[in-house]
Amino acid sequence: MSAHPGHEELQTVLDDADTVGRWQIDVRRCVVMADPIVAQLFGFTPEFGARGIPFETFNNGVHPDDRAHVMEHILGCAEAGGWFIAEHRVCSADGQIRRILARGKFDPDESGTVVVGRGIVVDITQSDASDDPLVASRISQATPPLEQVVDLVLASYRTLKDLGEPKAVALTEALLMELGFCLARAQVRGRLAHMH
Repeated sequence: MSAHPGHEELQTVLDDADTVGRWQIDVRRCVVMADPIVAQLFGFTPEFGARGIPFETFNNGVHPDDRAHVMEHILGCAEAGGWFIAEHRVCSADGQIRRILARGKFDPDESGTVVVGRGIVVDITQSDASDDPLVASRISQATPPLEQVVDLVLASYRTLKDLGEPKAVALTEALLMELGFCLARAQVRGRLAHMH
């Protein structure tokens, strides 16, 4: 189900979308809905991402050396609710190893059951980074301020898209892109602080 459309095609998609992608997980069905950026970063076609990629298949897009550590945090959040930030490698559709920063949140419904997760992915391949995956997660606790902002903007993006407001959607996408870079910078600052 994965595709290798070539470096130029993936780079064009990444350039056109400012390297920030969005994803949503239907926890009950164990399916990831991925926009073209996320699908291709994880090694799949945009069409497969739009149809929904089985969670286990999607996980195969994470670099094998990073997979167990990253999935442990994400699955914990998917089970209990909470947020995560993960910086790790992926095997992209162009056959290259890329480094991403993923941010996601799983919210329980009124009964306490987690049914959906949403988030963004930023391609940070060009930044200075080590090969070791960095993951932070928080299960069912207060969300830090920057993550709260991302949650609100993601909710606004979905609503504006449903309302058919293209200019407002474009502005919201630009804000999501900048917030993705804010998350990446915060992650880098945290990594540097641990080194000193």
